[in-house]
Amino acid sequence: MAKISKSQMAKLFLRLSTSYAAGIDIRTAIEKEMQNGTPAFKLRARRIHRLLGEGKELAEAMEATDGYFPDLAISVVKAGERGGRLEEAFAKLGNHYKSLVTFRNNFLQALAWPAFELCFAILIVGGLMIIADNMMETLGMDKMDWLWMGSTMGNVTAYFVLVISFFAAMATLVIGTARGWFGNLPIRLAMRIPLIGPTIEALALSRFSWTMSIAENAGMSAIDIAQLSLRATELYYYQQLEPQICRSLQAGNRFHETLKNTETFPEQLLMYVDNGETAGELAESMYRLSDDYQAKAELNLKAIGTIGFVLTLLLVAGIVAAICIFAVQQYINILNNVGNF
Repeated sequence: MAKISKSQMAKLFLRLSTSYAAGIDIRTAIEKEMQNGTPAFKLRARRIHRLLGEGKELAEAMEATDGYFPDLAISVVKAGERGGRLEEAFAKLGNHYKSLVTFRNNFLQALAWPAFELCFAILIVGGLMIIADNMMETLGMDKMDWLWMGSTMGNVTAYFVLVISFFAAMATLVIGTARGWFGNLPIRLAMRIPLIGPTIEALALSRFSWTMSIAENAGMSAIDIAQLSLRATELYYYQQLEPQICRSLQAGNRFHETLKNTETFPEQLLMYVDNGETAGELAESMYRLSDDYQAKAELNLKAIGTIGFVLTLLLVAGIVAAICIFAVQQYINILNNVGNF
């Protein structure tokens, strides 16, 4: 299923914010957007334009694009429409996704060289298997059956299949954990990992707090606020709490009591919710909390980038060292074999 990229969303919502501030109605702004972007985006833009012409709201039209837009974007647009703060919603979404793209680019740039070294080292290992077998065959020695495949090309093919399978499994684990494919256990384990867990939590709760602030300002019902905020986390770990939280709110409980009873949300968030409800400033309180979580996540992500850089270099160094040791051993074996002639 096609999905819009974060960079596309950043540009889209910033343009919509500018157009809306200039007094251009949403349907006209979307009509202009139909001229930009990928074929997949243009197709969705045409569908949104048609639905707006039929009297649908923008968030409702976005929901009808087969999952092309993330829940966070739809939730914030819906809150902005209901609260008459659509321009602010567009600006917040644009800046949010712009910051995510900036960090992602910086993170990838920091890892680019170590990743290149890792790929090069992986290729060297495969090449070394071929070279070593050819040398042994030339000297009349038995070739090494590295992965028990019976032939040089069979072993090399198996080696690359294992490497690709490993990285594919890691990607599946990360994506599946976020989407709840494997239940709650993987994310619960991830949340316990130093630095990684707090970063996952901070990013999700920043989105949760931010959406709750906008939805509260929009005057939405408690249940609608909870649903939008939980879905905005984009993490199954929190989204699966929706039935429990909605039942509690329907029973007349406050947000603080409801969230506390889940035994899932951290004390800092519960304190902000309690103070906001007590002072009648829940929207303002959650907006401040969102900024705090965002700042914490950015610091953690920078630390993760640095650690990832160092670990990748160490991994490459280990592979290179192993290759050198193996090469020396084979050279000694060859010299011994030649000496026996």
